[in-house]
Amino acid sequence: QVKKGKAELSGATGLYLVLTSMRQLKKSPSEMESELRSGLEAAKHLLPDLEALPATLLRDDAVDLVPPVLQVLQDLGKRAEVTVYASLMAAQLRRRDFAGVNLTASKLPEDVLTPKMHAILATTAANRQKLDDALRYLQLLPSDAGRVVTPSAAAQIMSLAQREQRAPELLEQFLRIGVQPQEKTDSNAELQRAVTTIKAYVKNKDLPSATATFNRLKKNGVVMRPQVYNCFLDACVQCNDIEASLQLFEEMKQLGFVDVVSYNTLLKGYLAAGRMSDARELVQEMSCRGLSANKVTYNELLNAKVANRDRVGMWRIVDEMLSAGLKANLITCSILLKSLTQHSAESDLARVLKLINSVEEPIDEVLFSSIIEACIRIKKLETLSDFIEHYKTKGLFKNISAPVYGAMIKAFGEAGHLHQVRELWAQLQGHNVKPTAITIGCVVEALVINKQGEEAWQLVQDQLQYPDRKSMINTVVYSTVLKGFAVSKRIDKVLAVYKEMRNNSIACNTITYNTMLDACAKCGCMEKASMLLEDMRETSIDPDIITYSTIIKGYCLAGDVERAFSVLEEMKRDGHFTPDEIMYNSILDGCTKQRNVSEALRVLEEMKASGIKPSNYTLSILVKLLGNARRLGQAMQMVEDLSEQHGLKPNIQVYTCLIHACFQNRRFERALGVYETMINEGCHADEKFYAVLARGCVQLHQPLKAVEVIKAAYRLQSSLPHGPRVVGVEGLEELLLKISKDEPAAADALRSELHGSH
Repeated sequence: QVKKGKAELSGATGLYLVLTSMRQLKKSPSEMESELRSGLEAAKHLLPDLEALPATLLRDDAVDLVPPVLQVLQDLGKRAEVTVYASLMAAQLRRRDFAGVNLTASKLPEDVLTPKMHAILATTAANRQKLDDALRYLQLLPSDAGRVVTPSAAAQIMSLAQREQRAPELLEQFLRIGVQPQEKTDSNAELQRAVTTIKAYVKNKDLPSATATFNRLKKNGVVMRPQVYNCFLDACVQCNDIEASLQLFEEMKQLGFVDVVSYNTLLKGYLAAGRMSDARELVQEMSCRGLSANKVTYNELLNAKVANRDRVGMWRIVDEMLSAGLKANLITCSILLKSLTQHSAESDLARVLKLINSVEEPIDEVLFSSIIEACIRIKKLETLSDFIEHYKTKGLFKNISAPVYGAMIKAFGEAGHLHQVRELWAQLQGHNVKPTAITIGCVVEALVINKQGEEAWQLVQDQLQYPDRKSMINTVVYSTVLKGFAVSKRIDKVLAVYKEMRNNSIACNTITYNTMLDACAKCGCMEKASMLLEDMRETSIDPDIITYSTIIKGYCLAGDVERAFSVLEEMKRDGHFTPDEIMYNSILDGCTKQRNVSEALRVLEEMKASGIKPSNYTLSILVKLLGNARRLGQAMQMVEDLSEQHGLKPNIQVYTCLIHACFQNRRFERALGVYETMINEGCHADEKFYAVLARGCVQLHQPLKAVEVIKAAYRLQSSLPHGPRVVGVEGLEELLLKISKDEPAAADALRSELHGSH
């Protein structure tokens, strides 16, 4: 676009991005040179930026991008400073790119090569086992230039000379230039071993052994380097010995070994110890020494703020970082994403996403996954949808792992976004991402909870056609499909899926059988339950408390309370489980359906004797039973006694049943008394309660009192007390029609009043 005159680049940064893009596209150095030349022909004003580019690339350790730039500059007669070539050679040596070192040196006339460059070339020759070349380069060094030969380089060259039995020849050159060879010529290897050993000890938090290794190295007379000190400093910090860290740091300052890495390491120690003020002072000291805080520095500070949930401090660090001319990187964004919660401001999410879009590095799978997890965590699925749509065309989904797909599918499934579930599943398969059993389980569950049981089952059957996925279709996946059909009361499908499981040798567990038994109970097919129980016994699957509870509930729903009692007694004899409240409530409910008051009261006494405390649900069942049996007084007394004995406070369900019982027994005034008691006790009525109360009034030919009930429900002026808020009435229009039959004027007036209140 620049060559066509349709775009501009912003200085050296723009050129930097162009070169980085070329590298990602796997352009060769010659192709990069060609592109740069043609670009400069179209935009000659970029030449000064190109001249400044090598230093920037070297500073960011983008060593492989420097040679093409230097070549273009040299072809244009704008050869870079010799110091740039020297820095490039040093960087290539660090990377052990020995051919690159020699090639860089060949670009310069022999007479401009500095002593430092000759020393680098000598070290390179030694690494390539070419002693003659190493000696030749050393001979080119002036007297007393030994400072440019590092101790490790001297040791390496001496080691090669000793192997070739030419040590005296080398020693002569060393003495001429002022190099004092160490007696130990393998110091570099010894230092590397020490660093590796210290790191190994740190993994086990063994600081004494790491300290002993470091001290032994010093005692052996090996020339120490900043890297070794930084390694040991990191050991002290990781082992939470801040005092040892500070002592070592002072020693490093005296030796002149402190650098940005040292400061960042100690900073991490201060922050881990919660010493924020010391951390701030350390950053200021770092600046005074002429060392600029880098992205690592700011990310450490930022991570501490996020860990302390200091939102204001967190954004202040980001602002400082950006003001210092440093852009956020992938780590910065990952840290900020961790700060987002359901209570985060919309502006925080927007700002984090804006920073992510400004990152120069390509977004990797780790950050991409972090963004997805953050959106799921804070329940911003619309933002996640937009994010997916934005990056779908950029190829990032090719690198997304199956677990991340599973997390997205699960979140969208719970939110009811089926189209996203299906689209993500299609993308996973389109990008040839191999799903895990959990991923498949997430898809199946997402379909099931959205009442797409047939589709979920078909998906399972489709996976069985893939040899590498067949083993992933396990008990959990099938149990989810069973649950879907059980909820929709499709007992035929439940049994068909069960048959398929057995045909495919998929083991059933207790949860699987409980799901199927629950379906039998809900569908009134308890004759199928016997077959399932027999299969459980044959496969040595032990029933649990839920199994027994489900069977008892099923028989009670079917009206076979005797069978329910039989199962309860069997469970008690077995001795593995103790009956719980749910079981007793199921039997009480069965007694209610049979209107068997005496049996229900016997069960209640057994329940209390077993130490099981009745609940409001128990009370509701008993009130319903006694109300149906026209024993209103006993129902009222039951509520009073059980509430007093067990510390119960009747809830709205109990009061609704009591009101209904009053009307069943044609006790209109008693119903109003229950209502007033409920309001005085602070129990909040709901729409259903007011509907039962109003309908009861109409049934007992009290339409005007029904009008007062409705007014109370809407907190209008009424002769009846009302709750603290407007509740409303379930089935209001139907009630108004019934009232109109006897009191049309009152009904019309109420309609007008209700309309005016809205």
